[in-house]
Amino acid sequence: MTLGQKIKQRRKELKITQVELARKMKTSQSYISQVENGDVNPSTPMIANIAVFLSLSIDYLLLEERRKSKTV
Repeated sequence: MTLGQKIKQRRKELKITQVELARKMKTSQSYISQVENGDVNPSTPMIANIAVFLSLSIDYLLLEERRKSKTV
């Protein structure tokens, strides 16, 4: 899952609109849309602010999910 997909998923879980998130982040709704669609990469401070507001860890947002490929 990409950074944008993780943000979008959590935002929807919390029933927060892009407009509400944008206002809290002091940016535009179109910027949030671009982040969620993977069209732009947010700055580190923006990622940190989004993580705090959405109650997510920065690690979760930035790290790719590791596939469990362990064979038994």
